[in-house]
Amino acid sequence: MDPRPRSPIPLSSFVDSTLDATQAIGLPPAAYHDPDFYEFELDAIFRTQWHCVGRLEMIPTPGDYFTTTLAGREPVIVARTQRGDINVMTSVCQHRGMCITAPAERPRAEWFEPPPEVSGNARTFRCPYHWWTYNLEGTLVGAPSMERTVGFDKKDYGLPSLAVETWNGFIFANLAREPAALAPALGDTDGALAPYALDTWVTQSPEVLTGVPFNWKIMVENFMESYHNYGLHNRLMKLEEYGQGNAGDAGTQSTYQPGEMAICGVGNSVVDDPAVNATQRALFAPLSRLTPEQRKQVVFAYVAPTLLLGVFSDSAFWFTVEPTGPMEHTLSMGYFFPPGTSDDKFFPAILELYAKGIELFNNQDLPANVALQLGMRSQYAPRGRLSYLDKFLPKFNAWLLDRYRDAEAVSVG
Repeated sequence: MDPRPRSPIPLSSFVDSTLDATQAIGLPPAAYHDPDFYEFELDAIFRTQWHCVGRLEMIPTPGDYFTTTLAGREPVIVARTQRGDINVMTSVCQHRGMCITAPAERPRAEWFEPPPEVSGNARTFRCPYHWWTYNLEGTLVGAPSMERTVGFDKKDYGLPSLAVETWNGFIFANLAREPAALAPALGDTDGALAPYALDTWVTQSPEVLTGVPFNWKIMVENFMESYHNYGLHNRLMKLEEYGQGNAGDAGTQSTYQPGEMAICGVGNSVVDDPAVNATQRALFAPLSRLTPEQRKQVVFAYVAPTLLLGVFSDSAFWFTVEPTGPMEHTLSMGYFFPPGTSDDKFFPAILELYAKGIELFNNQDLPANVALQLGMRSQYAPRGRLSYLDKFLPKFNAWLLDRYRDAEAVSVG
């Protein structure tokens, strides 16, 4: 029996989606809803690639932690240890498999709901089932009534930790045993983001939306392609301020090379400090070290497969996507700002306006994505021709196809 994961959709059918945007067509519609393809994609991408799990400043002091779920079924704890290191470890108890951060009791209405994601500060984590207790490094430090178990040694039953890297203040974790390093795969995205020094910025607590009812790829595509600005966002954007009427067309976009995992676009406005809100202008003080040219730029970046970034002269927002099913994912949304921005006494009020500005676009994008998912399940779903303004899509499709091919070529036995 062939031990390799195999795509139920022939990979040869993806090739025409990787051509230049003036020649390419969309992905096979089944790639957005087929359950067997979803399982293949989990193996090919989400169990081997770097997941963005949050920001460093979300766990600033020893003992701080939060939980999240990777690849649809891997609950993890992201913690800062007593030494100040970042540890991402499974939250699956090594006794019977209980999620150790699950509450011991819940309201009747929540009895059959998945355990909630939690955060806080702790010295240890105690499984509510049999009280096995682990420290911040994942070491088993307490196992009641195990003294009669033959050959049992606590040191053999710690929580497995994942590979961890940080980049621009973001924390990444990988489920693979020996993953390739993150930094060499980022291409020229580092250069585009270097003027902002994002590792010094401070995030607000992200909002987490579960059960978002469309395939994760639809969210990525919508975030990065600029063609829909002409139509969907026409009432919100002053298109004439972006060269030929479109940020993606007026700016530049990074190339994609095999092995890379980041694609970014730099849009050039004709006005200073463009922004995503009703005023179309920055609401906070622009970063002082930016050049006049950089003050007119907007950077959109995708660090595959989970992190999406929009960076402006005064602020930025980040999304992460984690698939939970063939037509469903968890979406986290956070805002982050240069150091000192949140010290302003008017920051809470301005932040509310800022969030409402993002919501204006989400109010169009997210319902549109739900409608896209509906269309992809239709017997009439097209593999439509792309526009030259869809130039992100063939690069994303090439990245996907490379991962799919790698999965079929490498034995997992």
